[in-house]
Amino acid sequence: MSLEFCRRHAPELLIVFFGLIFLVAASGIAGGEAGSFLTSALDVALFVVLAMLVYLAENRHRAFRWAAGAWLLVLIGGLAAATAGVGVIGIMPAEMFGAGELDPETIDPALAAEAALLLLGVLAAALASLIGFSRRFRVWLARYLPFDPDSLLHTVALVVILAMTLIPPVPLMVTGTPPYLSPQFLDLLIESGDLLADTVTLNAYTLFWTLVGSFFIAGAFVRRTPRETLERLGLVRPTGREIVLAVVGAFALVVAFHFIDPVLAALVDLLGLPVTDVDAVNLLFAGTLTLPGIVMASIAAGFGEEVSIRGLLQPRFGILLPALLFASLHAFQYSWDGLISVFLAGIVFAYIRRYTNTTTSAIAHTVYDLVLFSLLMAGISF
Repeated sequence: MSLEFCRRHAPELLIVFFGLIFLVAASGIAGGEAGSFLTSALDVALFVVLAMLVYLAENRHRAFRWAAGAWLLVLIGGLAAATAGVGVIGIMPAEMFGAGELDPETIDPALAAEAALLLLGVLAAALASLIGFSRRFRVWLARYLPFDPDSLLHTVALVVILAMTLIPPVPLMVTGTPPYLSPQFLDLLIESGDLLADTVTLNAYTLFWTLVGSFFIAGAFVRRTPRETLERLGLVRPTGREIVLAVVGAFALVVAFHFIDPVLAALVDLLGLPVTDVDAVNLLFAGTLTLPGIVMASIAAGFGEEVSIRGLLQPRFGILLPALLFASLHAFQYSWDGLISVFLAGIVFAYIRRYTNTTTSAIAHTVYDLVLFSLLMAGISF
């Protein structure tokens, strides 16, 4: 297979490569560390395949447009199903999951109604994300954002962003409790042993695939050279001044949120909305609270989230929409006060990215998380 052939057919080869990874990981054929490594690529593989189908639709045959549209709907449907499943776990009593067959007479009508509302909410959010297909909506949005309303790639990206922003908060909106902090979910994690499992390798694998996926989604070997792709993602060598800015900014952010978070919690409580259960959050991160664990988790979150959100999305969709997406991705583990805090932190990282580069915002994000995890490991409430 010649190098020229690989360049010409890079999208098809990447579809085959990530498709095989998805099939192997989903089937469970690979076990041990290899299985964990491939399983960490599952989410990324879905988005890379979607991006490659869109590139093919723009440059090859219009039939790929239909394939990209179908794959996009599958992706949104999968996100909706996963969100609904996690939400239902947070609603239903734990004993129902181990009972085998359900007795309709033992089902609490109030819980059943809440579960039905959850499913309807997820469906409504998924359908609402399809407004990104409306050209009128895209043209209106393009007045404020630097994306091309007539680009298929930008259209698909917009729909994905809307879906990933609107769907995850639905369980919190319906139940008032983040699914991951529900007693049922925490009990399942404790029983499975996953709560205290070592997360170092998992975070390392996730970071690897997130960076690789972002690299290809940004057009590496398809429409950009590797160097051009790194520049598109904002991954450049930071200056000494930028590194100092990132570290100082991270510590300043920690201090600022020491005062902001209690105010947000008080305001949210005043509005009658649930406040994040700090003890449950600490329990959720129990497996991370080792020195290697907090270092790897901080790097994975700092570089993974900054490259995929600020590096990949912000140049095309501005500051606000990616920041909303960034907050929404935390809706399974934080209540409204926590989500507002994450959103504000995302705005800060976005401006660092805007006036410097993604590498600098990633360093700031990493140091910020590292300080917070270190305080958490030391048992200090800050």
